[in-house]
Amino acid sequence: MPVIRIEVPEGTPQDIKRRIREGAKQAVLDTLAPKETKYDYVAVREVFAEIGDGVPLVTVDLRPGRGPERKKALSDSLAKLLDKELGVPANDVYVLYRENPAENHYCGGEPLAPWVPASELDQ
Repeated sequence: MPVIRIEVPEGTPQDIKRRIREGAKQAVLDTLAPKETKYDYVAVREVFAEIGDGVPLVTVDLRPGRGPERKKALSDSLAKLLDKELGVPANDVYVLYRENPAENHYCGGEPLAPWVPASELDQ
């Protein structure tokens, strides 16, 4: 259950922000957390900055456990999405992963369990 915040320049049209949000949700399912559809927290917000000078900034807060290959796949997918929607080259997309222990993630007043791949839950 990652929490993703995507910062875009002020004045970004609502329909583009909506497509970025939905595209980011799909990117998570395709790369970082397959099968995790209950929790998909993605926010797109406008900030005072210019493309290439502080935006787009993507912050991903999550529980430890995803390997570097999953993070790279998500980063690449988000960069492709932001290029399509905002015309931003991949080298101007900054993705920051912040891992916090499961006991620091709460939902419904209860801490989340440690993250494990969905493939391991099916066993």
